[in-house]
Amino acid sequence: MPAKGQKLVNPGNGEYFEFYQTAAETGGASSTLRVLLRPGGFTPVLHKHLLQDETFEPISGRLTYVIEGQAPATIGPGEKVTLPRGVGHTHYNDGPEDLLMYQSVSPALDFEPFVEALHYHILKGSVKSGQPPFLQLMVWMKELEGKTCVASIPVGVQRALAGLLAPVGKWAGYRVFYR
Repeated sequence: MPAKGQKLVNPGNGEYFEFYQTAAETGGASSTLRVLLRPGGFTPVLHKHLLQDETFEPISGRLTYVIEGQAPATIGPGEKVTLPRGVGHTHYNDGPEDLLMYQSVSPALDFEPFVEALHYHILKGSVKSGQPPFLQLMVWMKELEGKTCVASIPVGVQRALAGLLAPVGKWAGYRVFYR
């Protein structure tokens, strides 16, 4: 499990996830990262968390977020936004300066090892347009407690595909967690 202060750095652009408050510290109620995003940096695909709410609080810079079906909105230091579970969303740095922010999920579930696994794929270069490989998504959909889905595919279809494709993904070498 990650430790408070542990940083997962992308050496290509300096972006990072830092474990700021761990699930162990909150009894599983939440997990908080301190995240640095460069202008035009990592942008997750439009997605939804089925069991977790996600809150963002910029420290410096500006965060742009999109809630499915709405126009993009931007917040800065001193503001925060909670993106509710079950609602498609994405978030990114659309500004001219670095964005440093807190990103929290509640409940924590298996968010921290998921972040480690996502970072593994970012370093490997297999995250394209903000989305990890589809077979990896199917393994996560089948195995993770904190389900995250691509917003453009109905959840029921993803669950059915995960049942069929997660074993194929595991056979192809995809795992639930990476160190």
